[in-house]
Amino acid sequence: MEKIALPVFLLLATIGHCGLVVWAYNSINATGLRRTTIKRIEKLILLIGVLLPTCAIAAELYSREAGSAFTFENLRFLNKIFLVVLCLFAVVATPFWIESRPIFSQSRDLSQHLVSHLWKPEEKGSCFRGRKFSTMGRLPFNEIGWMEVNQKKLLLNNFPKALHGLTIAHISDVHLTGQMEPLFYRQAFEWLQQLQPDVFVLSGDIVDYDRCVDDIGVVFDGLHAPLGKYFVLGNHDRRLRDPIQVSNRLIQLGWHDAGKCHASFLHNGMKVRVVGNELPWFHRYETESHSDDIFSWTLGIAHSPDQLAWGVKTGCGLLLCGHTHGGQIRFPGIGPIVAPSWHGTRYASGVFERNGTLMHVSRGMSGVHPYRWGCPPEVSFLHLTDRTN
Repeated sequence: MEKIALPVFLLLATIGHCGLVVWAYNSINATGLRRTTIKRIEKLILLIGVLLPTCAIAAELYSREAGSAFTFENLRFLNKIFLVVLCLFAVVATPFWIESRPIFSQSRDLSQHLVSHLWKPEEKGSCFRGRKFSTMGRLPFNEIGWMEVNQKKLLLNNFPKALHGLTIAHISDVHLTGQMEPLFYRQAFEWLQQLQPDVFVLSGDIVDYDRCVDDIGVVFDGLHAPLGKYFVLGNHDRRLRDPIQVSNRLIQLGWHDAGKCHASFLHNGMKVRVVGNELPWFHRYETESHSDDIFSWTLGIAHSPDQLAWGVKTGCGLLLCGHTHGGQIRFPGIGPIVAPSWHGTRYASGVFERNGTLMHVSRGMSGVHPYRWGCPPEVSFLHLTDRTN
């Protein structure tokens, strides 16, 4: 019995240990700390994650008497405690991990995929500019140079009849790093523009490096939507010496800075409010001086899906987010494991609903990490209608 028990303990402890490391990694990336600080803590988390089990195994091998049985009872006291704690964590946390899988938490009945095209580099021409992405992009099944362009129908609660058929082009996580050719973005944007969206929405992480700020004009120039173009900044925009230069460049191109103040537009006689949220990285939103305005419906833009509770509180009928990149890597039957969110991978990508607020989370267009598996970049063209239709 003891020989059977120890392997079971070790298996549960491994699951618990990996779960703790992933939870710590996801959580630290959901904070508003500076990226340099987060990267240091990430390294510390990974170092501790490797050192603890290594030291535990080394202690057992060093102190073990020749010929003694390798059983739970013969382990050192501290290692017994270590194993038990990890096993308990695995037993308690596993049901929550399973329940929070995106496959279970998505509101699939509130969205329909209408059209989806997947472009690959060989079909649309070379898209890599930087050496790192060019090299990594050649790895088998690496999807960093792919692009999914899709159309989705979103079914909303209490959506005003006059707004039925409103269309939104949702873009997120552009990540201008100098590693991707502007053509990579332009092809997707031109596809969206051909569909003639009523509104363009950009949900953060636009530029990563100061040297790439000038690419904003090359990538975003020429986009038009009759009811406006709206954006918020993301955590990677905070890496710049002056993040407001991103805002200023986009404003010059006709975009509205929803991260600073709310906006509104009229459609078929209905007044729609557009509100933004850049927490926890920016606190730029100005107090509304005309809060007595009456709006028929509210569209929310937040960089992180962690702001879903804010969207509900604000009365958003639809909240558009990014940030999580779909998890970057998704395993068949399991889905993503890592996502920079307090909720782990629950809101990694897709459509979710809470208390009347529908949230669409984009996988984004690019990033600083040169790998994606089972999780291609995307841009989405959203058709809005009432769920009762």
